[in-house]
Amino acid sequence: MSVRKRICMAVLLCILLLAGCGVEAKTGEKFEGEVNTYEGVTMTAVEGTACPGTVTVEILNTTDAEIDSGNEHDFGLQKEVDGSWYWLETLDDEYANTAEALIYPKNETVTQELTWASVYGTLPEGHYRVAKWFFEYRGPGDCTDFLLAAEFSVDP
Repeated sequence: MSVRKRICMAVLLCILLLAGCGVEAKTGEKFEGEVNTYEGVTMTAVEGTACPGTVTVEILNTTDAEIDSGNEHDFGLQKEVDGSWYWLETLDDEYANTAEALIYPKNETVTQELTWASVYGTLPEGHYRVAKWFFEYRGPGDCTDFLLAAEFSVDP
């Protein structure tokens, strides 16, 4: 690949990554469900990794079950307001995501860097959590869905 093509690709990548920068995420509907109720599978935010456009999470499955989930682009964000959690609105009603399924092996920590600026915008100071759907797969048509959340703060 020529140097010129590499430079053009790098500039295009920067433009795509910065597309959501400068636009603050907006609070939407109140979340009424439960999170972190599936015993033996956890998702936690890695301390010191949260910033207005990204956070790193660690997912650990300590069960004997096959635990699956979508890729690192498959998640939602919530903000805590007066003790309640609210979903953040996406910048567009529709956005593209591929449909890979990831399997979380027993007793192996899986790290994912979650980036949201192009989908949600940047996060102002506040207390947030990333929410991600998982499922225990037992066979075709036989699975249990559950939602995990990892809390983090964006400081000034």
